[in-house]
Amino acid sequence: MHATAAKETSIKYTAVLPKTCIDELKYLAGKKIVPSVSQGIRLAIESFVAFQKQQEYVRAMEEATNDNAFMLRTMDTHNDFSAIDDEEGNTW
Repeated sequence: MHATAAKETSIKYTAVLPKTCIDELKYLAGKKIVPSVSQGIRLAIESFVAFQKQQEYVRAMEEATNDNAFMLRTMDTHNDFSAIDDEEGNTW
């Protein structure tokens, strides 16, 4: 998830950030590590959101392990497709 997709609408939004964070982003932009402070903020937010969604998925999967019907369906599906990997010549 890098730069905002061309079709996605950008919205100007004001946020209060610590001066040290802005100074660090200016430093990174000056070193060409990020294209700009704005882009650095955008990339940081995109990374944060992706990480939080991944954590939410992990929590949901952990909860699903307590659902016996879900686990039975998962194991049945696993067993139904396990032979596919054993095809002759290891080719499809």
